[in-house]
Amino acid sequence: MCGSVYDLRMSCSKAARGRLILLVFLAHGANGQVISSQSLNGNYFFRQVSLGTDAAGNLTDPRSVIGLITFDGSGHFTFTAQSAGSGMANSLRGSGTYSVDPAGLVSLSSPVRAGETVNARYSPEAVIGSSTESTSTAFDVFVAIPAPATPVTAGSLSGAYWAATLEFPGGSMANARNAIFNLSADGKGTFQTVNVNGHAANLLAGTPTTQPVTGATYTAAPDGTITASFGTASPSALLSGSRTIYISKDGNVLLGGSAASHDILIGVKATPGVTNATWSGRFWGAGLRHDAASATSFVGSAAQGAVGKLIWTRRLKALGAGNVDFTGVNSYSLNANGSGTAELAQVALGAGGAFIGSEINPNDAAGYEIYFGAPMATVSGSGLWINPQGVVSPASFSPAGNPLSRGNFVRIYGNGFATTSQTGTAPYSTVLNGVTVLINNVPAPVWAVTPSTVDFIVPWAAQGPTATVVVQRGGTNSNTVTVPLAATAPAIFSVPQNGSGPAVIQHADYSSVTPDHPVVGGETVILYVTGLGAVSPPVADGFGSNFKPLNNTVVQPTVLIGGVPGTVQFSGLTAYPGLYQINVTVPPIPPGITSVPPSLPLAISTPNAYHDQVDMLVQP
Repeated sequence: MCGSVYDLRMSCSKAARGRLILLVFLAHGANGQVISSQSLNGNYFFRQVSLGTDAAGNLTDPRSVIGLITFDGSGHFTFTAQSAGSGMANSLRGSGTYSVDPAGLVSLSSPVRAGETVNARYSPEAVIGSSTESTSTAFDVFVAIPAPATPVTAGSLSGAYWAATLEFPGGSMANARNAIFNLSADGKGTFQTVNVNGHAANLLAGTPTTQPVTGATYTAAPDGTITASFGTASPSALLSGSRTIYISKDGNVLLGGSAASHDILIGVKATPGVTNATWSGRFWGAGLRHDAASATSFVGSAAQGAVGKLIWTRRLKALGAGNVDFTGVNSYSLNANGSGTAELAQVALGAGGAFIGSEINPNDAAGYEIYFGAPMATVSGSGLWINPQGVVSPASFSPAGNPLSRGNFVRIYGNGFATTSQTGTAPYSTVLNGVTVLINNVPAPVWAVTPSTVDFIVPWAAQGPTATVVVQRGGTNSNTVTVPLAATAPAIFSVPQNGSGPAVIQHADYSSVTPDHPVVGGETVILYVTGLGAVSPPVADGFGSNFKPLNNTVVQPTVLIGGVPGTVQFSGLTAYPGLYQINVTVPPIPPGITSVPPSLPLAISTPNAYHDQVDMLVQP
């Protein structure tokens, strides 16, 4: 694509880089209505499971609560619950504070661990989160669902659901188990045969198996407490004993667990006629995982990048590693009844867009994991307005919540930005088409403006854990949106312009990597990236590299090809502002690749982030 250069580390010309960016950038709209702390109001049923561990991952301080939490709409809540401990349930009451920002990001006091804060997300279907920012070695998942406004009866629970469980009986890993199963209630107190697909640490060495449960029953109390019985409790059964189950106000979500144990049950109402295309939109998600030697929990968001592929951005808390900002793609396949698979997990998509996932796979026999997702609340505004969920990378298209970094190419979605479209030329000005973008009150270089999007580069001076984003036009300021800020936010550009699939890669002669001209082992190729953070020596805002000297990234990334590290020869800024390149020597290509066309996963790792959304086309 580019002309000859004196060194492999040199970049393409500005004009050619401009064509490259035009090829890999894609715009799409966003709609909805603004939310706030007032949106989270009234009675909710909730379950929180928190696994306190030691440095080796052993469970040393498990805590679980289940009950009713009441939000007052102005930042305070109270709760009445049962707390698990020593094989019995103890009554627990408490209170705390919370806040909800316009995107739906929630911060609330942890009901189970004083002094910790749950990093949560608001959806009309549920509030979901995890205490990812805690410095303790405890890992948790928090789920709350709107309580029914009218008395609950046996008829309130009827029809077909998909449910997932994660359990740590006795607060240890010895009998850890998780499962996914059908749950069909007749509205009179009886469940049809429950076919449980799962695995347990004390059964078949964790190998997945299926067990039927017959004769399961349930009763309902007017306060919304449904007691379900799945037979006599047994350590050899994937699902047994009794559970408290709550049903959400609209009937789309079930939530429960055993008051005296450390487990969680999450269900979604089954919906017929599902296809892979049904799983579309934007979602919040949270999950909890534990295996033989590690634990992780996360909160994040997901969006369909292409049919059959879900793009995730997750704020992970991992034992021994702390926080990592992860973006990745999960390939999925759904059946007509809503069940299916996503990578190593069994999943189910339900009515209203809520979904569950349970890690059940022979290739992960020691892993016990559950996750839950619910649709984002839609947002909108009039006049000059930034979509609070619409400040994203135009390379990864990772949904809201993924951080920005200094020197990062970013796209804002909204409305009222301009009446015409205009694209700037390097070096970029801080004013284009009458529009200015302020990041923490510092004007940012602007690359392109349309009526509904603004593309800009985060100023090098940006610092701190968050950044405020404001658009100015004609003396008017938009709403202020606050987003996470990190040292790096790596994203490799993809050919399909949706954040997944083949990456934009060039051979050393600047010819494009294609199915007809793939990468061979041992060659050095060029990756095109944004979000690699600060460079040395520094450059001015809006400028690319002048190559004298080369502007290397301060953080040296690791490039993984099929899980094997490549040798990074150069990582730095190109002549095109906001666009980085990585020259990497590819390791030997392994035999036996079955994908068509042949490809390997391509990932970038930095100390604070992991990006795993694209593939490298290779010659086996």
